[in-house]
Amino acid sequence: MCNKRMYIRMAATDQEFAKSAALLSQNEPWVSLGRTYDYTMGKVRDSSGELYVAYCGDEIAGCILLEMHGNLKGFIRSFCVDPQFQGLGIGSKILSFAETLIFKKHPNVFVFAASFNEGAVRFYKRHGYEHIGTFRDYVAAGSDELLFRKTTGPSNDFLEVREETDI
Repeated sequence: MCNKRMYIRMAATDQEFAKSAALLSQNEPWVSLGRTYDYTMGKVRDSSGELYVAYCGDEIAGCILLEMHGNLKGFIRSFCVDPQFQGLGIGSKILSFAETLIFKKHPNVFVFAASFNEGAVRFYKRHGYEHIGTFRDYVAAGSDELLFRKTTGPSNDFLEVREETDI
């Protein structure tokens, strides 16, 4: 665990967006997929997503980018923990935070993991995600995207929790 105060908040500063873009573009699967810092900065700044940053003390330890609207509501677009903070339970806390946000508005959490990113596949399975589909050669030739889902039930049975959330 982070032995300093850990908290997660919606990204608001240029530093938070820049650090998140750097983290994502310097780690898998972004490295293998050839995603540059500039490309990634465009993604984290895209107003259709919600970027959250996790702090361990004064340092950004990780980030998660969520899509709360569109075809796959409750979609985790990108997720990364800084390598110096990996293995401390921070990734699990970030994922739990995201699930809490998503499950207030949608009954499903969706996430893709690149087939070559075995650590991510294990991580999602360990956290109760079910592999529900494979998108062959979806992003890059020779690499599949594995779609995972965690659910609280069918969309027709879901009632959105309408309350203010202090982040």
